[in-house]
Amino acid sequence: MKTNLKIRLLQMAMAILFLSYCSNPFSKIQGVYIINKDSLKETLHKKLKDESVLTNNLLNTAIENAIFEIEIKNDSINGLLFLAGESSILNTKIKIRNDSLFVKIGESEAYLIPTPTGLIFKAKSSDVSFELKKSDKTKLSNETLQAIVNQKKLEAEKKEFEQNLGKWQAGYFVDEFGDKTGKGYAYCIARGTHENSTSLSSDVFVKASIQNESLVFQIFDNSMSYKENFPNSEFGRIKIKYPSGNVESERIFLYDNSASEAPVDKNSLIFKSLTTNDFEIKLLIDLSTASEYYSDRYQFNLQKNNLLEILKSLKK
Repeated sequence: MKTNLKIRLLQMAMAILFLSYCSNPFSKIQGVYIINKDSLKETLHKKLKDESVLTNNLLNTAIENAIFEIEIKNDSINGLLFLAGESSILNTKIKIRNDSLFVKIGESEAYLIPTPTGLIFKAKSSDVSFELKKSDKTKLSNETLQAIVNQKKLEAEKKEFEQNLGKWQAGYFVDEFGDKTGKGYAYCIARGTHENSTSLSSDVFVKASIQNESLVFQIFDNSMSYKENFPNSEFGRIKIKYPSGNVESERIFLYDNSASEAPVDKNSLIFKSLTTNDFEIKLLIDLSTASEYYSDRYQFNLQKNNLLEILKSLKK
């Protein structure tokens, strides 16, 4: 009788453990995981088996500098993926679908597949998977935590930059020591396109500044890291297209990789349009009008938006 009771109690305990595991499928994957760089290197080299020695060496460097560390706590995943200069912060819930574990990463998904030594991390949109080894750590490393802080700061700056595109802002001139002089100017950053006879269209950013009631343009690559190269000390033309379909052309002066309105009659068409009209104008800078050695064309749009308020604030 006592034996039967023990068996029943044991069966009940096993049933409780089983139900507990089924109700919490995340219980066996708790912990901190790091990327298996040897496995990643082998996988990617197979993908690039026909590439040059230089490409493979660059790949090796990227993998050595890669960071992929995640922490799974309850049903949440937190961590960082950094590879070849691209970063993704993981901070989300783990979901279950058809007995599979997956996480949302932006608009995409990735599956988490448990293994005897860790996890396989596989993006739904890619055939490349990452092997993650379970570590003996109890929390993310300081290096990863700092990298997450830095990445969040970059993302916040990028978001602010995107939100300010097309809006006018106040800038201030500085002296030779880098100190503000107190003299300001209005400027805005706009998206544009660049094309020439040797390359396809690419994205650029245009910084439009107002100085002495005329527009000055500087054009940067899509990373805002360097200015586009212009002819020096030459006159060229800029075309202005209005919503009505009418197109006007105005003289510009190219100097120190910038382009300034330089009409003969001092009647700056772009400045006048931006300060008196609410509609958006289309602009086209064609460097071939300044030099036969250039075929670059830059197209972008500008609008008054909050320009008058900025100009008023700078007069105070």
